[in-house]
Amino acid sequence: MPKFNAGDWLLPEVIPVADIIFRITRDDVMQCAERLGIPEEAITDDVLYQIKKGVEFGLECWSEVVEEALNMALKG
Repeated sequence: MPKFNAGDWLLPEVIPVADIIFRITRDDVMQCAERLGIPEEAITDDVLYQIKKGVEFGLECWSEVVEEALNMALKG
């Protein structure tokens, strides 16, 4: 399994915060772990890598989610 590097999650260019629709940070993962009673030291680089891959898999069809959200927002 490849080693997780914090820089792997960085975007190659600076994107204004107003232009970001969705993001998950290490801090978000740590907050979830805390709510689940998982100690911070259990969240290793390997665990973060597995979480990243799981989220990528879960968002594989992100465009369909965005299209549905657009349709719902414009119907309102």
